[in-house]
Amino acid sequence: MSRLVPIRAALAALAVVLPSLALAQAQPQIQPQVQPQVQPPDQVQPAPIGPSPTDISAQVRRAQEAAAGGRSTEALDALDEAATLISERMPLSIRRATFVAEEPQGYGVFNPRDSTIFEAGQPLLVYAELAGQGWRRSGDIFRTDISLDFELRTKDGQALVAQKAFNTIATASRRRNREFFLYLTYSFTGVEPGDYVVRTIVNDRAGNKQTSFDIAFSVRK
Repeated sequence: MSRLVPIRAALAALAVVLPSLALAQAQPQIQPQVQPQVQPPDQVQPAPIGPSPTDISAQVRRAQEAAAGGRSTEALDALDEAATLISERMPLSIRRATFVAEEPQGYGVFNPRDSTIFEAGQPLLVYAELAGQGWRRSGDIFRTDISLDFELRTKDGQALVAQKAFNTIATASRRRNREFFLYLTYSFTGVEPGDYVVRTIVNDRAGNKQTSFDIAFSVRK
């Protein structure tokens, strides 16, 4: 049977789209005994479930013709349109998730941590690349709307602490950027030495999609 234990979690999250956009971040103190706050869902069009067939033949043909004619910028624009179509129809996905030694400096600009073993109370820095996020258009501005949940479990699946919507992230851009990453800091106190898994749930409210990823770590004395 799962039970809550007296573990405190200090959390922070940052999502960055290149070029840099408006960012939202917070560092709430989380009490396991408090009922999680549930935010009402946004009114958005349902996204396709699972991979959807996407016809990009017209965009590819335009790109080939433009490239053959030496119109490189036009060719790139056509391929970018094709990539955007794929991104809008694909499930929300995590392309990479890893512990890092320090704060990332940008998409793909990170220093991976060489160990998943931490001392008690030591912060866990996590870098994750997101793909397939949706956009909500407002005039000529494209907006993302993402909330994050987390669950901490023992290696054998015993629930320890969880929180919904511990952070929300909103960005705005005149382009539908796809180089999007999450930078999270998990700080757990009261965790005994042992093996654990922290699950991060990513809720894309603009695209009406959801995904999650697990990352395992060990606490040693």
